[in-house]
Amino acid sequence: MEAMSNHIYELKVYNPFLLAGAFIVCLAGAWITMRLVTRVSETRGRQRIGWYFLAAMAGASFVWCTHFAAMLAYNCSAGVHLDPTETVLSLLAMFVAVPFAIMAAARLYGRGGCLLGGMIFGIGVACMHYIGMAAYHVDAPVTWNLPLVGLSVVIGIGLSSVAFMLALRPASLRREVGMTLAMVGDNGQFQAIGFAVIGGSMLTIIAGIACYVIDGSLRQDSYQELHRMAMSDALTGLPNRISFNERLEQEVATADRTGAQFALIGIDLNKFKEINDTRGHAAGDIVLTTLAERFSALLGAGEFVARLGGDEFIAIHRTSDRAELHGFVERIQHALNQPIPIDDYLVTSGGSIGVAVYPVDAKDSETLISRADLAMYRAKTDLHETIWYYESSLDQNLCARRALGDDLKKAMVDGQLSLSFQVQTVVATGAVSGYEALLRWDHPVRGAIPPVEILELADENGLIIQLGEWVLDQACHAAVEWDENVRVAVNMSVTQFLQPAFDTIVAAVLARSGLSAHRLVIEISEATVQRDRRRALAMARKVHAMGVCLALDAFGGPHSVLSMLYDFPFDKIKIDRSLMQKVDTDPAMAELVRSVMVAGHALHISVLAQGIETAAQLAVVSAKGCDESQGYLIGHPGQMTPTAPGTRPDDAHGMRQAFAARPLRAAAFPLSYPEI
Repeated sequence: MEAMSNHIYELKVYNPFLLAGAFIVCLAGAWITMRLVTRVSETRGRQRIGWYFLAAMAGASFVWCTHFAAMLAYNCSAGVHLDPTETVLSLLAMFVAVPFAIMAAARLYGRGGCLLGGMIFGIGVACMHYIGMAAYHVDAPVTWNLPLVGLSVVIGIGLSSVAFMLALRPASLRREVGMTLAMVGDNGQFQAIGFAVIGGSMLTIIAGIACYVIDGSLRQDSYQELHRMAMSDALTGLPNRISFNERLEQEVATADRTGAQFALIGIDLNKFKEINDTRGHAAGDIVLTTLAERFSALLGAGEFVARLGGDEFIAIHRTSDRAELHGFVERIQHALNQPIPIDDYLVTSGGSIGVAVYPVDAKDSETLISRADLAMYRAKTDLHETIWYYESSLDQNLCARRALGDDLKKAMVDGQLSLSFQVQTVVATGAVSGYEALLRWDHPVRGAIPPVEILELADENGLIIQLGEWVLDQACHAAVEWDENVRVAVNMSVTQFLQPAFDTIVAAVLARSGLSAHRLVIEISEATVQRDRRRALAMARKVHAMGVCLALDAFGGPHSVLSMLYDFPFDKIKIDRSLMQKVDTDPAMAELVRSVMVAGHALHISVLAQGIETAAQLAVVSAKGCDESQGYLIGHPGQMTPTAPGTRPDDAHGMRQAFAARPLRAAAFPLSYPEI
């Protein structure tokens, strides 16, 4: 500033602390404004509007407040006063320029957007500055160097454009420093002039910083939660396949570096599909979550378990001690074999376990997974062992088995399966009463595959229900063409029959085929009944109510009670009291009891009837040829009195007469008490 006379006016710093404060406001404000610009570019919708507002408020206030705070830090020897209207207009210039500058840079993106945003911001700063200088009235003549004024505007536009470009790039320390210095450089020309209101500006900047920090913390928490979700199984909370792959690569790298060993353990549930089909998917979820909790609880150092999907789990055990490995595998097996409570019943899934050791059994992760899988598959097909450790001989046999399973899937699609029908006749007349449907598969390479092997393959590959429905449908459609008095019998697997919707499937097949319900015979084995008596009985009643006939298949087979009577050296059969309760009122039950006695006598086994509580019951079993009896009618539990040598206990016939002569007292001898 220069007066028109020879008098020289001086402008000097009289408050360095105020000037330092203005510089701090400039740095902090430039940094937070550019960080808020970054947030604007990263968000959408209503959230972006909020960030627009914060960025505009922070940018306008830091520039304007830095300008006037620094201005107050200087003292002029001439008289000075501020015009309030022009001061407010300078602030408005920034509040108008900053939002439009940020909008142009964020929406247009790229160099064009940053250049336009920088131009708007630079012009806004120039307007704010020179309007503010116009408000700074000095009682002395003032002249302006127009080329320098123009240069200051150009420099401001350039540095603002650079700041916007850096703000919209991926985060890095170099970018943070660069964009802050670019924004500060845009206003460095004004620091010598002085700015105002540091306190208000700092509050605005602090608010912006707080919003940025809170948002950053929320983003970090969200990222961590998303990462956890991405790396964890949604149902069980165990690590998922992605997490397992990362852990496996780490274990391989560690083993290669240190020369250590680790085992990979594949785990597949044996009855999970059956539980899902018969109990529902909710029960299956309970099984999976319960097993996941058990697996997590048994883990120690260097041990890891993940769920790969479905009923498939996989574990890692880091050790070179074979005994420790066996102990870990046994802990897994124990967890699999413990019953799992679901509502009012218990289920036991069990599982097949395959183990392969790195680098003994494989030199890379893919081969290791494959060989652990082979061992697990071998365990699944073995009737006696549920744990298998990989052996080189497994490759050829199990690959062939898997290939045959794939062939079965193809055979079902390509129509390679067929049904044969075996005739059933009336013994007395020889008339045809029906035919049993028998499954056949003519393999293009192996030839005829035995039906038992077909069913085993279907069960192993999850095709048993689909295959059973196909057989039922084909058999019913074939039987429609037969005589009206000829039936068709179809054997159903345990899994098929215990499905909750099996009766619906049967009804749908009958409706499609047009076969009368009484011409269909559903055959089930004793194993089906023994698997879940309550559910089997409920389904049998539903199917029978439709008019469909039921047959007990393979009665007297290797796992039957009749076979057990023949194989075991029993000396006595004790008929349960539950049968005795109906023996004098239900003729069918009386005949059933008689048949048991006939079978026992044929095998030279004594028969004892339990629960004899009335004279009528005793009379029935006596007439049927029962050898011994036991119950409240005969005698109730009590202390035994030693007898002298040569004597015998009370005469049994006398006891029967005595008890028959007096009524039983239900209160004294409840019928629910067991005999001892």
